[in-house]
Amino acid sequence: MFKSAVRRYSLKSLPYEAQPKNKYNAQRSAFNLKPVRPQGLIYNPPASAPTYRETPKLFLPKNDPRLKILEGKWKVYSEEELDNMPLIYGIKKEKDYSLTPEVVGEILKLRRENPDEWTVPKLAKKFNVDKVKVNVISGISKERQEKVLQELEEVKSTWSAKRKLARQDREKRTQQWLRGEF
Repeated sequence: MFKSAVRRYSLKSLPYEAQPKNKYNAQRSAFNLKPVRPQGLIYNPPASAPTYRETPKLFLPKNDPRLKILEGKWKVYSEEELDNMPLIYGIKKEKDYSLTPEVVGEILKLRRENPDEWTVPKLAKKFNVDKVKVNVISGISKERQEKVLQELEEVKSTWSAKRKLARQDREKRTQQWLRGEF
């Protein structure tokens, strides 16, 4: 019989580590986990797969016998209960065609006349329209965009060297987080 060169370890003889040990203080740097790699093997099993009792109904086929066993486990909602539940963002709903050309024209006119007074939230409140729709309708003019960027540059010019460095460091960290480098 062929024997492999791999040793068989019993799970009882392996040290168990439920959570990796952190190089730094666990309370103050929980977000900055730098694991200390121990020498040798560590028994750290993955989360166990759910049992048949924990399988969501959505993932079971219509003819699965577990549906009969678990029939009483899942709550069935009435139409009244479903109507009272909050809507989940992202669900497609019927399109709203309540905006008329007159309302759109009025929004554009007010926004062009005085964008500082007629902000997007004010227009949305006045015409009872979603802010996103007002943003799409009005857009942003090049002059307004340049003005806002100029104001931002004026504010940035008052920053101290320490604050500029802190802002640059924050941007670097954000880029590292996005790349998964931490």
